Amino acid sequence: MARSLTTAAGTALGAAFNVAAHLRRGRPLHPAGLLFDAELRLHGTGRTWGSPFLDERTVLRGTARLSRSAGLPPPLPDILGVALRWEQAGLHPELLLATTGHTALGRRLLRPATRWAPGMYGSLFPYEVAGRRVLLGGLPRADRPLPARFDVLAREVERAPLLLDLLVATPSGPWQMFGEVRLRPPARPDAAAPTRFNPLRHPAPGLRPAGWLQRVRGFAYDAAQRVPDQGAGHGREPLGAEPPRARAGSRPP
Repeated sequence: MARSLTTAAGTALGAAFNVAAHLRRGRPLHPAGLLFDAELRLHGTGRTWGSPFLDERTVLRGTARLSRSAGLPPPLPDILGVALRWEQAGLHPELLLATTGHTALGRRLLRPATRWAPGMYGSLFPYEVAGRRVLLGGLPRADRPLPARFDVLAREVERAPLLLDLLVATPSGPWQMFGEVRLRPPARPDAAAPTRFNPLRHPAPGLRPAGWLQRVRGFAYDAAQRVPDQGAGHGREPLGAEPPRARAGSRPP
């Protein structure tokens, strides 16, 4: 019965996301964003969780995308997102984080924000590792408030890498830091070549998306990503700013 209800809920949500994707000509959420080079420096927490991502001391290379969920123009609040993709053990895992609260309750609730930093980004939905459920998070480090504008973000990362501490916690336990992410320039809009993420199909090694909400979420991702993104050639750039220009000699988006 529970599985059939999950399937019914997922099918309904998937249909809604498919319609939204057609209406928005691609991504139904997080339509515009900026890409950065990302360096993940992992050091573990001092305990063994059972996942190379949480336990190993290593440096990994990848890409990060920062975005506004509804695409509302600043200074309106929006759900802000950090999407990560990196190389590890011959795989290309992905992790999506969005603005949430810090507390045991708050980390399970999305929280609109007007600043990239300070703030808290969480996975919202749990993962299973070695029979235990955990949530993942990211806590940006900034010496001053960083408004949720793409032009400001690009300038700040050009000035100095933006650092996010990577966190893990059981659903009601304290957060523990197991690494950091360094976002490096150049900032690259991805309107012409949209970057799509599906962390349910590409989880970090040793982590398995857990729970019925994750399964329902999977229907939404699959339905939305069946709709090709038609942003290329239509001038869709991040809202709220003059699109940042890549530095001379940098890689194209």
